[in-house]
Amino acid sequence: MLFPILRYTSIFSNLLPLVFFLLYKTNTKEKSLRVVFYYILYSILNEVLGYYFHEIRSLKDALVLYAIFTVVEFSSFCLFYYYAVAEGKMKKAVLPIGTVFLLFACVDFFSFNKMTSIDSIAIGVETILVILMSIYYLAVQIKGDTNLFVYSTSNFWIVITFLIYLSGNFFLYIMASSMSDDKYYRDMYTIINSVFIVLKNILLSVAMLMKSSETANKKILAHNDWGDPHSYKLKN
Repeated sequence: MLFPILRYTSIFSNLLPLVFFLLYKTNTKEKSLRVVFYYILYSILNEVLGYYFHEIRSLKDALVLYAIFTVVEFSSFCLFYYYAVAEGKMKKAVLPIGTVFLLFACVDFFSFNKMTSIDSIAIGVETILVILMSIYYLAVQIKGDTNLFVYSTSNFWIVITFLIYLSGNFFLYIMASSMSDDKYYRDMYTIINSVFIVLKNILLSVAMLMKSSETANKKILAHNDWGDPHSYKLKN
């Protein structure tokens, strides 16, 4: 009884950040938030299609869908990251990183995985890259004296969301291909993954309530003594 409740709660929780975006960020000009909005829509679509393919059609179709989701999820984060960070080496590195990962994920799924199990390796690489990019983002943003404003922005909370969500599921994902036949593992996977999906959607909802980076920048510019070039400076 617990598993179906958790599973359905995690599925319907995807609607939560969508509702908050429509209520508070519909007119936003921030491209980074628009990327997250489309990511949320895709996540909802993926949940529906995942249930259809896994329960009604075939496991192979579901595995293809999950592999596509891995690529789309990482691409969404890269695009969000590109709009969220200031000009610099990391901004220029986002496109090459995304391209290399796309090629790697395709080679892994079709050549090594051969569409027989979930793409654990690609998900593991995705998680490590997102964690590293998130840590770099947070380190740069809180370096200056303006970090008080950083904590109250949407982009900061979105990065925190991806960091917690993917870190929490990391070991589940990398063990998925070898442990998929173990009932205890499948039960733990359902519980842990569902909890982190709900947490992800709650944090994304919080992000939709935060200030835009443009508003934070105006406050920063109002304080001439807060001019650290490495502190909070986002370009949309």
